[in-house]
Amino acid sequence: MLTDYSKLLVDKTDQQGVVEFTIKDEEFFNNDVKEVTLFYSIVGAARFKLFRNHKFELILVHVTDDWMRQAKVDVSPYKDQLDVKITWDDATDTLSIRGLNESDFHTVQAMQIDN
Repeated sequence: MLTDYSKLLVDKTDQQGVVEFTIKDEEFFNNDVKEVTLFYSIVGAARFKLFRNHKFELILVHVTDDWMRQAKVDVSPYKDQLDVKITWDDATDTLSIRGLNESDFHTVQAMQIDN
């Protein structure tokens, strides 16, 4: 059963925030599962979605009335555990991952598309 990661966004603001967690769910790493949604949450006036698609890309989507930001990173090399850190503020969003026994996070900055 997949962990309810949406609880991490409770009491957060859409203006600025950080969440950090570890994914150990077998479903996330299962090649037979085409897509896994870790959370889809409304935070203030924004919506956040984090999911793993069929290409084994972890994708963060942050949507407001004015713009959408999206960051994606390849998670296919990871098999048992993945540390995830997400940051956001008025200027940018970042998605960072780190595998088991890795000391440094691999970080990507979200691209913004204005509405």
